[in-house]
Formats: sequence, C-alpha cells, structure tokens
Amino acid sequence: MYRVYGTTKSTPSDADWVLLLETDDPVEATALAHESEGTFWRRLTEDGQIVLARV
Repeated sequence: MYRVYGTTKSTPSDADWVLLLETDDPVEATALAHESEGTFWRRLTEDGQIVLARV
C-alpha cells in the first residue's frame, strides 16, 4: 500500500504530515508525491517504510 503525505511546514515534525492519498497504484502515488499544489513538502511511503522523505 502506498501513502502520500503532505505538509505546509518548511521544517516539519512527524506530527505535521497529513495523509493525502492511499492507493495500491505506485504510478498514481509517485505522480501525486511530485506535485506541489497546496503543500510545501510531500512524502511517499510503501507499506509503512519511507520511500521519498521530502519531495
């Protein structure tokens, strides 16, 4: 399961990340992780492990 989180904080703590998407599709998750609309940073996880820490 892929999850994309976003935050509006420039230096976020773990509590600052908000879930934006949960999907089985890695293409959809990666595309959303690289968008920047409405967030300062995005994070991509796969099965609870961080894949992209800050995009």
